[in-house]
Amino acid sequence: MTQIYQQARQHAEPVSFQLDWGVIAGLQWGNPQGKPILALHGWLDNAHSFLPIAAQFIDSELASTHRLIALDWPGHGLSDHRPAGNHYPFLDYVYDMVQICEQQNWSKVAVIAHSMGAFVGNLWAGIEPQRVQALLAIEAFGLLTSPETAILEDIRQGFRSRLKQQGKRRPHYPDFAAAVQARKQAGDFDEQVAELLVERGVEQLAADDFRFRADGQLRVKSVLRLTPLQIRTILAAIECPITLVLGRNGHRERIELALNEWQDAVPQLQIAEAEGGHHVHMEAADAVWSEFTAILASANG
Repeated sequence: MTQIYQQARQHAEPVSFQLDWGVIAGLQWGNPQGKPILALHGWLDNAHSFLPIAAQFIDSELASTHRLIALDWPGHGLSDHRPAGNHYPFLDYVYDMVQICEQQNWSKVAVIAHSMGAFVGNLWAGIEPQRVQALLAIEAFGLLTSPETAILEDIRQGFRSRLKQQGKRRPHYPDFAAAVQARKQAGDFDEQVAELLVERGVEQLAADDFRFRADGQLRVKSVLRLTPLQIRTILAAIECPITLVLGRNGHRERIELALNEWQDAVPQLQIAEAEGGHHVHMEAADAVWSEFTAILASANG
């Protein structure tokens, strides 16, 4: 691990938020009383996804006036799993953010979010346009949707997926290195990025027994998805400055489909590129951070 990431780890302070269903954990940097910047990671990642961004933050002027808070989504990292018998409906992620902000009396937040976290950010900015003051969405726009005519098949497949998941055992690995290799193979990044994610995402049960902390229920197919028109309605309500950052080798085809569907609903949307893949915020943190500081400045201007 490079020295700059070690510095970000050393400066990180653990945080936790007690919600009505359980605890959301995270890491924070900067002024503990500063203005909140929430960093929201992608599916099956964790707060360590933002260590490279944190390294940029702690060397910036914003560290004296803001606090960067990288959260573990429910069922990820060190956060609690949702209670047995519950699942992970997508809008509940937005509600988790609403709960935290209400609890902390945060009337305004800036958001930097990746992949699934960016989907949450998109919806949240439309649902609470008065609260989200700036949004940097990394490698995701809109949301995964289904047409109205797919409702029956979505429900049936969702139910089958839930039944199939029952009793499944999370994979176990003989050592940390094996878990790193498994995460690397499942992603589009190098071993160093995989190590950052696995460090917070794995638990050691015995000397030769490691497994990922992520809840197996996260892999269950959604029973209900919003329709394209419903997503358009939410996106059209976004008032804040919003920038979409794309990795040059990221999920380009899927994102272009989303832009074709909804870009005109968000006329203030800016699009930027950086060198990297789907985890471009970990591979080109300086470029992504530069886009975020620019959008935050425009929100404050």
